[in-house]
Amino acid sequence: MPRYLQQRNPAAAAGTADAVSDADTVIAMASRAVGNLVRALSMCALGAAMALSVAACNNQTGFSGSVGNTPNGPPLASYNILGTVGTPFTATVSDSRSSWTLQGVVPLDIVIVNNILPAAIVATKTTSSSNLLSVEIISGFRVADVQSTSAPFGTVSLQIGGTLSSISPPASTQPGGDLRIFDAGPLNERYTALVEDVSTGWVIDARAPTLILFDNPDGKVDATFFGGQDYGSFTLNMTLNGAVVATVVHGPNATIREP
Repeated sequence: MPRYLQQRNPAAAAGTADAVSDADTVIAMASRAVGNLVRALSMCALGAAMALSVAACNNQTGFSGSVGNTPNGPPLASYNILGTVGTPFTATVSDSRSSWTLQGVVPLDIVIVNNILPAAIVATKTTSSSNLLSVEIISGFRVADVQSTSAPFGTVSLQIGGTLSSISPPASTQPGGDLRIFDAGPLNERYTALVEDVSTGWVIDARAPTLILFDNPDGKVDATFFGGQDYGSFTLNMTLNGAVVATVVHGPNATIREP
């Protein structure tokens, strides 16, 4: 469900929209998939402009490509957490190697960089209200699956790339640690970002707020965000095993590096 069709809390915005019908939701998903395809093709050109040797357009919200002579990154798992704006939730995200736990509010996009499928997400409302919580899994240029709940403390669970029989060990136990990059804004503004370790880079197309989870990075990580003209300033935060290691506020482009 695209953000412009999300429900809104009366306290957050005037004029709460009625719930979108099933037919409208299907149409909206199709429109979003086409939009993702167009943006992905545009980002192939962006990769060339950034002097990257991009071997393929093969991922979810954009493409993962090789940097220099390094191999392609694996297809990325992407989750869009939507619904009634401001609804609080907790989530556990896992691929076949690592897992992450987090707290947030609707909306939030989550991308796992350097993941190994299958992957899964379990999200639970932390409120007794009837607010809507929806989770979309994006695969390639389409919505692969979506689940929603309006139940008090309701839970949704989705998987992609096969069956994940159990949640993997926490990312903090892996050699690269639990490295996260959070883009807090500008809210709802679309951007592209090049996220890379010493061997591989991924180009991501997303919209703030976004949480980027880097699974088992090879050495230090840096990320460059491209907002375009009149974008405003990115508000970026990088953490490693829960400790803040870098903060950047800059625009319309910004780079954040692991020290």
